[in-house]
Amino acid sequence: MGKKKHRGRIQAQGGEKETEKSVTWNQDEPLSKEDGLSLLEKLKTLLTKKEFEERERQLEQAQRYIRNANGLDAPKSKTFLNRRTRDVRIDIEIKSGTAFLCLALFVLTIYYFGKYF
Repeated sequence: MGKKKHRGRIQAQGGEKETEKSVTWNQDEPLSKEDGLSLLEKLKTLLTKKEFEERERQLEQAQRYIRNANGLDAPKSKTFLNRRTRDVRIDIEIKSGTAFLCLALFVLTIYYFGKYF
């Protein structure tokens, strides 16, 4: 799969066993909020029970961040750190393009301004 215009990842890192699990996107169109939330849910399924418990609050913060975003342009990186352990975290990285657009807004934008793209 080649590089597309809109790329990024959401990852869980740190902890005793140096967790490093991630989900990525690599697509021609901007990532919607709905798809971003789905990726976050997919990441949760990759975590062991202990890994999930260590990051539960950070996963909630990441979910809130995605929901409240109104389209974020690359490069953008956001870390949600477990303050007790200092190295257990959830990272969101937008490497290129745009992520977390409201799907309805995206559709309307393409409908009205599509001829300019």
